[in-house]
Amino acid sequence: MVRSNVNGKYDFFIESIREQIFMNGEQCNFNLCKIDDFTFHIIYQNRPFMVRVINYDTNTKKLEIKVNHQIHSVTLQDERDMLLEKIGIARVSNNNVDVLRAPMPGLILDIRVVEGQQVKSGDPLIVLKAMKMENILKSSHDGIIKKIEVEKNQKIEKDSILIQF
Repeated sequence: MVRSNVNGKYDFFIESIREQIFMNGEQCNFNLCKIDDFTFHIIYQNRPFMVRVINYDTNTKKLEIKVNHQIHSVTLQDERDMLLEKIGIARVSNNNVDVLRAPMPGLILDIRVVEGQQVKSGDPLIVLKAMKMENILKSSHDGIIKKIEVEKNQKIEKDSILIQF
């Protein structure tokens, strides 16, 4: 089961049981067509939706998606996250994250910081081109850039270390 919170307002509990998708306990019938790794065409209740993943932070499990022409913020929690929340243990703070890893393979288009620079949460760090799309990788916390492990125009693999804090 996964809990998704959309725009800080709406909670959806999504689970897969015997290849069927249930949302908030009710079977959810939809038609999904994958356009590319980040874009999907969905028909739900006879209504079409074009969904594009704009940004995904694996550390915080937060993503931005564009549904038709509106952008939405989504926070995901898996069963482990929900259990920890239920017993009163907050998710480990991202202030302890000491590296930025590549969320996908691609090409480094731009590096927007230098070693020794102070950054704040949300500051743009690197522009990564993947699947013909430019992705701005942002800082998940306040910190100081200790080492930049990549160079402009370098090809990288998923989970490659890009920056050390």
